[in-house]
Amino acid sequence: MIDLLKEIRKKDKNAVTVLYNRYGKKLYGYAVYKWNLDEDEAWDLIYQTLYKIIETIDRYKFEDENKFAGFIFTAFVNNLRNLYQKKKKQNTETVELNEKHGSFLTEDESENEIVIDSEQMKYLKAELEQLEEWKKILMLMRAQDYSYEEISKYVNKPAGQLKVYYMRIKKNLTEKINERIKNSK
Repeated sequence: MIDLLKEIRKKDKNAVTVLYNRYGKKLYGYAVYKWNLDEDEAWDLIYQTLYKIIETIDRYKFEDENKFAGFIFTAFVNNLRNLYQKKKKQNTETVELNEKHGSFLTEDESENEIVIDSEQMKYLKAELEQLEEWKKILMLMRAQDYSYEEISKYVNKPAGQLKVYYMRIKKNLTEKINERIKNSK
């Protein structure tokens, strides 16, 4: 174990070879059989993980080889999850909703307006229209699972603060909608 870590901490070509020989085939099997990745994706991810391990190895200490193997496996699974999320976002298909897709639109409405049947949805739409533009963007992009980092590019606010803003706006909207519903009864 000590020799393995010494070899890896040298950060030369031999370090990748050592890691690959010890863990590469196991990681490959896991990626292909459990995550159904093709060969190229699996090998790309394995090498990405191994190089990351070599870069960051100096920050960690390991009691034994099992702890080190667990560290490698955890890093690899995190990379697998990131790849899965990236693929999931890429496979999202956008479909333009218009009269050809069903009877969502009434004849006397423009194509951009959708019939809102629910009282709560009417109140939500009204409340959203009253928000500042950046707050609307925040709420709508979060509803589509955009990360705070992505949203910050559009609203010119720090990503670290957007979660707080989001929670406050969401709470405020919920209170206002509930109040409207209570008053309408």
